[in-house]
Amino acid sequence: MFNAIELLGHLSSALYTIGSAFRNILYLRWVFIIAAATEIAYNFMIAEKPLWTPISWDIALIVINIYQILRVVYQKKFLNFSEDELQAFILIGEKMDILNFKKLVRAGSWENYHEHKHIITENVHAEKIFLLVDGEADVRIEDKKISTIKKGNFIGEMSFLTGNLPSADVIASGHAKVIGWKKEKLKALMKKDHILRHEIHSLFSHDIIAKLHTQNRQSDVGEI
Repeated sequence: MFNAIELLGHLSSALYTIGSAFRNILYLRWVFIIAAATEIAYNFMIAEKPLWTPISWDIALIVINIYQILRVVYQKKFLNFSEDELQAFILIGEKMDILNFKKLVRAGSWENYHEHKHIITENVHAEKIFLLVDGEADVRIEDKKISTIKKGNFIGEMSFLTGNLPSADVIASGHAKVIGWKKEKLKALMKKDHILRHEIHSLFSHDIIAKLHTQNRQSDVGEI
């Protein structure tokens, strides 16, 4: 049987584990705060004297998560973001000027793809470029899985930049939510605003580098 102090330790670990499973960033941060507070109580009672080193780190974790919660609440309330836009902002928006982020996101359209649905098809002209906001997608060449695209990654930026046809299929591996931009509309938007164009190219560069890093550990993904 566990005593009350041991139960606090187990509860704290359980809360960290449960919190990691939440997709909603606010829920995750609240659970982490509760877990850290529980861990503080545990470290006060487990020994004759409080264990100040882990307690100090738990306090830091609580402060950081409270700060991040306040930021998210501010962004949602005062920047007038929808739930979907807030999710996209967490993924890419902080790398952009806030007004340019709004301009970019509101120039696109939200789409949902079910499992096994093609987002992009190999050697077929793609009318749109996408940002994966939720879920995952498989990159396949000749029906062989080459890589996985995670949320926060663009889909189709290489063919957008080069003008070439996509050299791989991109298929939703489960439910996937994306923002899609018609390529011609996005090009016109970038042509009008050179600062926005620079920020979008910066996002693409960061995304391509991240994919190349993944490529080094897996297989070539081709132009997608």
